[in-house]
Amino acid sequence: MPILNPAIETMDRRALLELQNERLQIVINQAYSNVDFYRRKFDEAGLSPDDIKTLKDLERIPFTTRRDLMENYPYGMFAVPLRDVVRLQFPLGLYGNPIVIGYTPKDLEIWRELVARIMAGIGITEHDIIQVAFNYGLFLGAIRFNQSAELIGAAVVPASIAPAEVQLRIMKDFRSTVLASTPSFALHILEVMQKKGIDPRTLSLKIGLFGAEPWPEEVRRFIEDNWGIKAYDIYGVMELVEPGVAGECMAQAGLHIFEDHFFPEIIDPDSGKPLGPDRQGELVLTTLTTAAYPLLRYRTSDVTALHLEPCACGRTLARMERVLKRSDPMITVRGINVFPEKIREVLASFEGTGPGYKTLVSQKKGMNDQLKIEVEASVQILRATEERREALRDAIRLALRRAIGLRVEVELTKRV
Repeated sequence: MPILNPAIETMDRRALLELQNERLQIVINQAYSNVDFYRRKFDEAGLSPDDIKTLKDLERIPFTTRRDLMENYPYGMFAVPLRDVVRLQFPLGLYGNPIVIGYTPKDLEIWRELVARIMAGIGITEHDIIQVAFNYGLFLGAIRFNQSAELIGAAVVPASIAPAEVQLRIMKDFRSTVLASTPSFALHILEVMQKKGIDPRTLSLKIGLFGAEPWPEEVRRFIEDNWGIKAYDIYGVMELVEPGVAGECMAQAGLHIFEDHFFPEIIDPDSGKPLGPDRQGELVLTTLTTAAYPLLRYRTSDVTALHLEPCACGRTLARMERVLKRSDPMITVRGINVFPEKIREVLASFEGTGPGYKTLVSQKKGMNDQLKIEVEASVQILRATEERREALRDAIRLALRRAIGLRVEVELTKRV
């Protein structure tokens, strides 16, 4: 099976451990010396960088959380001067303060190679045409597909979120062989084909590279059986790099984590205690090579398990199970992360609504499709004219769309 960087991806695990320990020393000193947040964390825990000699010692370091990143907005988590940062990224869908992620030229070079590794691992070559149907405005990973394709010589058609009919015309006219999108958008395109009587096998498409939202095996089977392609999963963390942390290979037996750049742990989400291989828990990541934005023991809230045995593809990197649930109440709708705190923040700006509400996500072959929010309202609002209630629903819908980047159905309900 194709491997872009065999020296790393098939490295003996003892040698990989030595490389990780070596890089860990660098990132620990970098974080302690240049990031006030980590210096305080170490000092409060009675630690110095010299105390962290091996990966096992990482357990002594407190976790980093999403709230830590927000509280250190805008540049409190940066380990380099702004003059060394060439790209800034603002993940959407968060509540409270936003998060700002910075990248040095070297950081971007690394991320390009990581996505290229995934592309090569599922058989994408310089002969392929990759149709990128991610939202280029909301999902900066879309740009990364373009840049990584350049490394392997593949052509890119940046179709973004053009309507399904336009996507199909592009596939036909340009003979696209790879579709990169959310799995729900791929399902939508497939539905449009079925309605129009288009046989998917008349197209040149052979590979689907899907991510940004959970999609169970039944969805993979449906896409593969009805489209006649191979569908692969890709994983990223918006606070680190999205995508590029891990990706499937042609064996489809888990996502290979690029352990030369990220050290993964699995913890019990309640106690925080580390769990061994093959046990399901929350994924925690430590960056090993990030210059601008090093993160130590970052809690992703994604629930998975790690498997260390070599893969049939020849890679020795750890494989993580596909992420289908989280340890926090965040939900994902059509690739957009929705946090309860953000919804409560929006509702708090409307007198007589909330604080109680209920989110309902309609399902479509296992995929998140449409978000509906039932908002508790005062008796005065519920007794108002239908015109006034509709005006309030419209205002809440607009505020939610601006806050989370998603169309939401709103229903006003009696307070409990």
